Parts: sequence; structure tokens; C-alpha cells
Amino acid sequence: MNRHDIRANESATLSTLKAINSKLFMLEYKGDYGLDELLERGSKDILSTVRFLQKRVRRLTPAINPLPGGFACSAFNTENGSGQPIMGRNFDYKESPCIVCWTAPKNGFRSMSTLTANFMLYGIKHQRLDRAKRPLRLMGAPFVCMDGINEKGLAIAILEIKAKPTKQSAGRTPIIPPVAVRAALDKCSNVNEAVRLFSKYDMQDLIGVNYHYFIADASGASAIIEYVDNEMKVLPQQKQCENLVLTNYFLSEGGDNTKGRGFDRFRSISDRLGECGYSLSEEEAMQLLSRNTLFYHHKWMPHMVKTVWSTVFNCAERTQLTCAGMDYGTAYRFALDAPCRFEAVRRSAGEDGGIAAGKERGRDDK
Repeated sequence: MNRHDIRANESATLSTLKAINSKLFMLEYKGDYGLDELLERGSKDILSTVRFLQKRVRRLTPAINPLPGGFACSAFNTENGSGQPIMGRNFDYKESPCIVCWTAPKNGFRSMSTLTANFMLYGIKHQRLDRAKRPLRLMGAPFVCMDGINEKGLAIAILEIKAKPTKQSAGRTPIIPPVAVRAALDKCSNVNEAVRLFSKYDMQDLIGVNYHYFIADASGASAIIEYVDNEMKVLPQQKQCENLVLTNYFLSEGGDNTKGRGFDRFRSISDRLGECGYSLSEEEAMQLLSRNTLFYHHKWMPHMVKTVWSTVFNCAERTQLTCAGMDYGTAYRFALDAPCRFEAVRRSAGEDGGIAAGKERGRDDK
């Protein structure tokens, strides 16, 4: 990629960054971010990935924050009242704005994904875009997404386990967790393809913890990928009408759960899904997420850990319903086919977590 193309991509991408409010932003990534090349050479750690990005972005300083922030999270799958597969997901981490990012690679599927501004050390304050704080770090956005959905209806989310990190060494190309999530969104049309993709690489976990993955697709299939003692484990959905639930401990036999967490959230979500008979509306799924949030002061870091965003993916319609910063008074609906557009769905006064029919369509074209 020549310097002119790099500058053009940066300018076009940064011009799309829009604020919905102080907690939620939108970004449409323009141009190529080099996933195919990165997958070929491999990504063994954060530093090697940043060095790769530095060759594609002018003056890019390290774009991924490696400091632990209290990563927690929850995920589950079910169907809505119309029989469409949906996947719910809470992302719990250091308090931060979040960014919904649309990508359209030449050699991959279109997708929209969500990331936290913390991971790029990017300053966004008081409902304005603080461009003085190295805006070029946003050019690393495709490689720090924590969940997303692609044009084939494949949805994926990453969750943490307090356990020994995975460091596979089977002679395959190395890959780090956020690059694996990006590869699944760009390259996989269903759960089986995502499982095959993960099996082709040697997973290299980050920052001293283990990660596992929740994957669902438009057919209604779902699966969980975990790594136990450097061995990849797959826990597939066994039948069509079945819920999988994932929090922050191993479900695979042999996993070290001495520091596992989220058992209460797992039971709470499982119990509700059992009551509903494998059918929740997207609004009810959001209510379930809102009842399983986190908010506490980090044990040894000077920040709050909270549910940064809650999202319900519709794998059939390729949409996501998102509440940011534990503000469940308004949910924002995004569609893959409408980059940087949103529909605000407001909650009726007095409803217990419900989302009302009052809607506001919008596009921030400032």
C-alpha cells in the first residue's frame, strides 16, 4: 500500500467517526487493513501485531492496551418470537465509551463489531471527539473488536477466564485472540467454518489470562471454543432448540476453575432461558442482560469495572440492539447494511426493563 492510499484511507475513515452520546460512537472503516497478510505471517503477541499495523498507518503508536481491567462478560443464544436466532452479550470491563465499527474488506465478509476505546488508549470525553489524543489509533479498530456479526449472520464474542493463558506450539501460524475474532468475522459464514478456522492456528493468549469464545450463526447453530492445557475444545449446541450460556469459567472438562467467576450470572441466565422455553424477544433478551451486569471498583487498579455495553445480535437480520454504559433507558439498533446509522428505541416510563415502541431514527452528519 503506497503512502497516498494510506493517507486517503485514514482521512476517509476518521471522517466517519460520529458520537451518538458520551458512551457510544460509530465508525466506518475505509480501505484495507491487511488481515490476509497478517494471517499469513501470524500474530504471536501484541507487539508484533502493532508493528504490523505501524507499516500500514502513519505514526501509529501502540494501539492495544495490555493492562488488565477486570474483563468479565456473559453470553447466551436463543430464538426470538419469530424463530430468528439471536445472541445476547454483556461486555464487562474498565469503564469506557464503546465504538460500533463497520468494515467491508475486499477479500472478506462485511461486518459490524464493537470495541472499547480503552483498548486503543483513545480519548473520548464529554460527547466530543478528542482528536488531540492520537486519532490515528482508530486505524487499529478492526483488530481490537470484542464481538460482532457479519453479512452471513455469524456472530462471535470473546470472554475471559482467570486461568493460565493459552500458548499453543504445534507448528501452526500463531494468532492472538482479537485477530482470531476479526478473522472469524471476515472469513467464516457459519459456526463450523469458525471452528475450522480456529483449529488452523496456534492460539497465543494475552495479558496472563485465558479466553474462550461464543459463536452463533443464522441457521440457529452455536458453539463454545475453549482452550484447556493448550488443547482446543469445542462445545457445540447438540440440538436445534438448545441454549448455550457462557460466563467466566471453563465448561470443558479439565479446565482450571480455581479463579473462575460468573457462576451466579450463569445460573441466572440459564434459569431464565429455561423458563422461557427457548424463546425470548430481543427486548426480553436485553432485559436479561440488564439483570446480569457488573459494577464494582477494581481490586488493585484505580478504576471502576462495569458493563460497558449489552448487545443482542439478530443473526437472521444482521442487526444488533445495543445499550451502552448500563443506560437501559434507550437501546440503539444498528444494521450491517446501514453504516453509521442508528435507530434509538426508548423505554416506557415505569416499565421493568422493557423497551417501548417509541423510536427515533437518526444519523449524525455533523
